[in-house]
Amino acid sequence: MPPDDDRILGIPELDPALATALPPGWMAVLTGPSGSGAPLLAKQFANAGVGKTPVLFYTTYERTRDVEEAFEAFGWDASAIKIVNLADEYYDRVLMRGLEIAQAREQGLTLDQMRVDRPKDRVASQFSLTSRMLSDLASIDTPFRLVLDSVDFFLEVLAPAEVTTVARQIRYRCQTVGGQALLAVHSPSHGSAFTGALEDLADVVFHLKAEPKGNRYETTLFIEKVRNRPDLQRIARARIGQSGWTTEDLPDGKG
Repeated sequence: MPPDDDRILGIPELDPALATALPPGWMAVLTGPSGSGAPLLAKQFANAGVGKTPVLFYTTYERTRDVEEAFEAFGWDASAIKIVNLADEYYDRVLMRGLEIAQAREQGLTLDQMRVDRPKDRVASQFSLTSRMLSDLASIDTPFRLVLDSVDFFLEVLAPAEVTTVARQIRYRCQTVGGQALLAVHSPSHGSAFTGALEDLADVVFHLKAEPKGNRYETTLFIEKVRNRPDLQRIARARIGQSGWTTEDLPDGKG
């Protein structure tokens, strides 16, 4: 296992070379469709930062307990990571409020009645996904590690240009205080313009691909970009072991 300062993905076969190429603050993009194992690699990336920096893990589609159990299944300490469930917060503060208003209107309540009848513990405030996350980053003035799993949820409620702006802000914060961030994209349907813009911002781009081979799937990890170090691009066979993803280089001509 490489030293803590060299841990990038938590994969000893890859981390040392990547660590020598990346600046103190950098942003990575991970792409991988459903079934590729990208969510696990995102969690392994988060775990690789435990013990040396604050680690923030933003989930947008899993239950918080499911995220914790996934960490624990590989012997990773979920309690050392700040897990933020943006999907739950968005539901509670935006979608649930919308349902309450629709129900009240269906019942013929006036605006004044809605204000009186609203539960006193529910705050009627604007909720911004971007502000929620960026305010956390603004409060950290030391190196950090951040995972956004996944960007797809942001694209459901924001325009692609707004999501790209969020990525720029995350990258700027990484460069300012020496942070390390990974943005995961699971759906291939966002369009090449958006994906290309996101990957242009990234210092390193990973892609996971699973293909059927007989009665099982084989997974390949592509390191598609390392800023200023194209010699570090590579294709490796990836497997899941007891401590997460491991890799081995493919023979020349295969992949």
